[in-house]
Amino acid sequence: MKIGLRLPSYGEHCTYERVIGNSRWIEEAGFNSVWVRDQLSFHPHAFEGRGTNILEPFTTLAAIAALTKQLKLGTSTVVTYRHPLVTSALFGTLAYISKGRIIPGIGAGNERSAFAAVGLPFEKRGKIVEEMLQILRLTWRQDHVSFHGEFYNFDHMTIDPKPPADTPLFYGGTSKYAVQRAVKYCDGWLPSRIPFKVLDRFISFLRELEEKEKKQKRMMINYSVLGSIDKDSARAWKRVGVQEMIENQARLIRENKWEGVSAATKEDLDGVLVAGSPQEFVDQLFRFQERGIEEILLEFRTTFDEWEKTLDLLAAEVLPHFKEDGMGG
Repeated sequence: MKIGLRLPSYGEHCTYERVIGNSRWIEEAGFNSVWVRDQLSFHPHAFEGRGTNILEPFTTLAAIAALTKQLKLGTSTVVTYRHPLVTSALFGTLAYISKGRIIPGIGAGNERSAFAAVGLPFEKRGKIVEEMLQILRLTWRQDHVSFHGEFYNFDHMTIDPKPPADTPLFYGGTSKYAVQRAVKYCDGWLPSRIPFKVLDRFISFLRELEEKEKKQKRMMINYSVLGSIDKDSARAWKRVGVQEMIENQARLIRENKWEGVSAATKEDLDGVLVAGSPQEFVDQLFRFQERGIEEILLEFRTTFDEWEKTLDLLAAEVLPHFKEDGMGG
């Protein structure tokens, strides 16, 4: 299983050094990828501090691409605020700069005010993102593309440079509809913060759909999880803000209508959060590997103020377990 990082490209702890300046070190340490968010504006949850800044993803990843040679560049996730042809061209240029090191994660988005600001109907975001996924795939494989949908209509458009035709597309979401959309339009699913009880059902559903759709390749799963690591396990948990995390998770359960979980206790965060000492952290990550997840995206949004300390611990005591010659395989 590969290990990636969701960068502190937003909020009060976002700095040039943390997001871009450390890129070479992150690559040399052995992380597989770095990932950034895509929002028009950022309104932090209580456990995310007070800063409202957020870096634009394509510009940020282009800067990292110029400083690195192997590090993969992921979006988690690009939403439909831009016209799909613009998004296609941005990915094409990023692939050109990075020599193909992109992992495009696409999502429908959930900021109602942002949709209103760009003149798109929030209620139709599912259909909008489906058209976007089709346009990305078409323009990355063909020239002189025409498309006529409900929201986007154009003729004879060519994106050049374009990403390699076999660039895998990931769809991000935490609902049954997201799984269906991932299987129909993409090569991988990019969920985040789902309790294991729910995640296991979704993975089974994904495999059933994969077989039904006769996918030529097995669907990949890259999973984003919250993390907190410290030599002192109790401190790692304390820094998470468990009660606020439980309350936030309860909101997600209501919004997604997940069955069988309550988010009433710390145990209900299994699959949502990885926390503790380095060894406890490793043991918890193996639970994701056992589920066939190809890559874990670690996000330390509750402890971004200790970003450098976190990276040192991960590099020294976690990554060795997940290298090809390590016990993680």
